Amino acid sequence: MSLSLRIGGIYSYFKKKRKENLVTGSLLFVSGIVASAPAIIHLFNALLGDSFDISGLSGVIADITYSLLLILPGLVLFSIGYMLWESHSLGWKLSIATCGAAVLLAVANYLSIELAITIGALTGLAAMLEITSRKRTLIKLKDSSTVTENLAKFGLRLSGIVCVGILVGMIVYVAVRASPYVSWDLFTNTNWSWANAARVLNGVSSGSMGGLLGYTIGSLLLVGFCEFIALPLGLGAAIYLAEYSSQNIVTDIVRFFIETLAGIPSVVIGLVGYAVFVVGSAHWGNSLIGGGLALAFMILPWNIRIAEEAMKSVPTSYREASFALGGTQWQTVRGVVLFAALPGIITGVLLGVGAALGETIVVAMTAGDAPSGPQVLPTVSQIFSFHTNIPTLTVFIWRAPQLLSLNIGASGSTTNIVFKMYGVALAGSFVLIVIYLAICAIALVARNYLNKKIMGK
Repeated sequence: MSLSLRIGGIYSYFKKKRKENLVTGSLLFVSGIVASAPAIIHLFNALLGDSFDISGLSGVIADITYSLLLILPGLVLFSIGYMLWESHSLGWKLSIATCGAAVLLAVANYLSIELAITIGALTGLAAMLEITSRKRTLIKLKDSSTVTENLAKFGLRLSGIVCVGILVGMIVYVAVRASPYVSWDLFTNTNWSWANAARVLNGVSSGSMGGLLGYTIGSLLLVGFCEFIALPLGLGAAIYLAEYSSQNIVTDIVRFFIETLAGIPSVVIGLVGYAVFVVGSAHWGNSLIGGGLALAFMILPWNIRIAEEAMKSVPTSYREASFALGGTQWQTVRGVVLFAALPGIITGVLLGVGAALGETIVVAMTAGDAPSGPQVLPTVSQIFSFHTNIPTLTVFIWRAPQLLSLNIGASGSTTNIVFKMYGVALAGSFVLIVIYLAICAIALVARNYLNKKIMGK
């Protein structure tokens, strides 16, 4: 479409609108510009900065992410202005709510008084003019279904863009901050040394800090053992709840407790695991088995609920067809329902793997702390024995600044060294993100293959 046609379409759109609607909507657009002004100024200051080193670039990325988050209230005000242009009933209601929110934010000192007064006055005036206009016309305007549909699309698209933007922003920020310490050696070397890392950060040595392959394998072993316990239990419980149990008050109570277990803070699960497996009656100490069991209890509710919902989503006609061919209930569940629900079950397993792979407090309390000395690959005796710490990436990330500061000493108080120490921790985070993205990619390929197979493609 040419520029002249676009301009003509915009002109005809505004020409058809009532003057009252244009005035009230424009007031909200002005308030949106006012609300976005600090974010836009902050963004321009970040982009016009003259720092092009790694520390400056990471700060710019952080400023851009912060500015985009500050612009979100402005986008909300723009959407309310569109509602007022279209004389949608939500427009004046949300205008009143925005006016009240601006006052509350000013009272709570979360928003400057000048900004709050401006936004509150503009939105309140727009709401009053809209209400007055409606009373004067004495016409009960009906909301346009087209406008409602457009607003729904706008909200859904904005939600998706924000979610994707947050994920991309976090990955880019971690990658930039970790870039000075990310190398092939970091992924493949099995000998990490805190002393060598401290010397490199201090500029005393230009050698290698070592690699995190030992921590990576420790995390994968822990997650693998966790899923080895949680997947059969969760899948079995889901099959019983979805296919065999009667839908009565007992199963409702069971589901309630499963959902309650999913909401228990991880620190509570860590304390229970520490009390039972490490120092309790088991007397296992820190070990792979204790950590895997504690993590299995943490992700078990997710595996159950997602697998159950995946099996419930399988059409009843699939089951009826199997029964008509003479299949028993177990044959139907095993050969029809599970196969059809497998893509959803894979999604649930993937969420559980992500939760277990990124868990810190449960792992630190049950599988063990990050060793202060050099760390190599976990041995067979470490894997299958008790009272032996298992190195993991999450605990490495958590402990890296503390252990590096102990090795660096007094010079660790300088800003540059602290920045580098957290860069090393973010390098571990980058390794963890790469591993999880690789697992997600493999799982998504498998899920898409199964979907195509189910659809007969």
